[in-house]
This record gives sequence, structure tokens and C-alpha cells, in this order.
Amino acid sequence: MVSSEGKIADIVNNYSKMSFNFGPTLLSWMEKYSPDTLKGIQEADKLSQERFSGHGSAMAQVYNHIIMPLASDLDKETQIKWGIKDFQKRFNRDPEGMWLAETAVDTDTLEILAENNIKFTVLAPRQAKEIKEIEDDEWLEVNEGNLDTKVAYLCELPSGRTINLFFYDGSISQSIAFGGLLESGQKLAENLVDAFDDNQDSQLVHIATDGESYGHHHHNGDMAMAYCMDYIEKNDLAKITNYGEFLEKNPPNFQAKINENSSWSCSHGVERWRNDCGCNAGRAGWNQEWRKPLREALDFLRDSSLEIFEKNGSKYLKDPREARNAYIEIILD
Repeated sequence: MVSSEGKIADIVNNYSKMSFNFGPTLLSWMEKYSPDTLKGIQEADKLSQERFSGHGSAMAQVYNHIIMPLASDLDKETQIKWGIKDFQKRFNRDPEGMWLAETAVDTDTLEILAENNIKFTVLAPRQAKEIKEIEDDEWLEVNEGNLDTKVAYLCELPSGRTINLFFYDGSISQSIAFGGLLESGQKLAENLVDAFDDNQDSQLVHIATDGESYGHHHHNGDMAMAYCMDYIEKNDLAKITNYGEFLEKNPPNFQAKINENSSWSCSHGVERWRNDCGCNAGRAGWNQEWRKPLREALDFLRDSSLEIFEKNGSKYLKDPREARNAYIEIILD
């Protein structure tokens, strides 16, 4: 972190002050090629537990960068179980939250998260369909323009289980990723604080962005974030927290229903991963007609391979599917 004069003011571990996630496969790469970086990430989670009432800031992630609504039920289960096991090994605790690749979500995915004791996940504001106060019966349609993103929402699932949902501030997140907001840590802090209103006792202003925004896309973006959090704390503008601590101290008063098969990066839901939906980089004459046959071919390969695995695996394994889910223990050994 540098001062306004451009001199080093402090060296901080940003991750100790914010909720974050890393893909398990990236962490396995770090373990081999950048162990000091991995140790710094693990240390950040320990520091965050001290800072945030015992709640670590690290979130688990589905094991591969898979679009969950397009996965089979078995693949969903394996992705979540493997992600949890990898997290337990890396951070020596159970995860409270889990990040879904591209925030792609459907009810079946939420069911498996809840079944595996995941307390919350984070979604884009346009992924909320309806909300209501828990004590009320009337549901209200919402969109990314009128959804209150400063509170947690309870999502009741068909099984009777529940999971908590956080919908991030889309406007500020967009400005960080594409609007140059990381050019100034103080400007970022002011934008975050300005998002609070006077109508609620407890509010959470939170964003969700790709990690590459902080350095790869925006030079010194990591220092801007460090300065932002330091500026907020030193000027007592707000209390910095993480999702786990906020949820403990502010249980949801509202429920939410999701837009099925939705994501943060495709306005057509999850179609960019299976259809010629229109999402493109603007190149004239460009199309994605290849997506549908590719997806169908990969799904056919998956289903055919599973049939062979279960037929032959049952000769040697008590439960081939359970063995598959448990195979992460071999990978992590």
C-alpha cells in the first residue's frame, strides 16, 4: 500500500479483510509452483477468523470451473463434494460458503449445496426473481434495478432445506471491472460508503469481481483495494466484515427465489455455454453455432462414459458413484 506521495505506507494481506475464493485446481498449482503465495492465502484465512468473530473469509468453490445448471446431478454432487474436501485440506476447516463458477445456478445446485452444509453462496442481482419478508405471504417481483443487495436472503428449497443468498452490488462491481474505479483507492472507498442508505440498521455493501481486475486488468489494483479498506477503517466510515460474520449477526428477514439457469456473465441465462445465444465480442459476422453440437457431443461422451464406468466398476466397487466422490482423497494425498 502506498501513500498519496507514492511511498510505501504498509504491506498488508488484502485477503485477510475480504471474502474470497480460489479454484481448487489453481491452489493445487500454487502448492507446486508458488507455495509462498499459497501460504499467504492460508494465513489470510487464519487472520480473518481472528478479525471476524471466528469466521474465515475463504470460500470454497466447485472443483472445476463447471457451469452447474448444465451438469448432470452426479457431476453436480461430485463437483461440490470435491470442492469441499479440497477446501478442508487447504484451510483446515469446513467451508461456510461456496462460489459457483460464473455464479451459474439452479435449484438443484442449491439443494446439493445445502445438503452438504454450505450456508451461503453469492449471486448477481439479476439472478433474484422474487422476494418477500419472511413473515409475509406476498411475493414481489424484483430485478437488478430495484433489488436491495444490502441484506442477506433466505432461500427455501423443495426438500425443506434452506440456504442463504447474497446478491452483490452490480453497479459498483461493474465500475471496478470495467469503469476505472480502481484508479483511486479513496474513490473506491467513497463509492462503497455512498452505497449505504439511512433506512436500515444493518447493511452490507459488497461487490463481486474477478481477481484479475486487481493487477492484471488494472495495474496496481491490489494496492488501490488495500488503500480503500485502510481509508474506510482509519476514517471510521464503516465496519469491514465478511459474509460469515454478517450472516451470524444479521440473520435474514427476507426470502428470495432465484431465476433458474441464470449466471452473472450471460444475459440469456446459461446459453453462452450451450447455444448461439448472441453473446460475442462484437466481431462482424461472428456466431457461436458450434456451441450446441459441441455441448451435445460432450454430454454424450459424459453419459456414455458413466454407463461404462458403472457397469464395469460395479464388479470391483461396492458403490461406483460413492467411490467416484471419494476419489478426491487420492488426488489430495
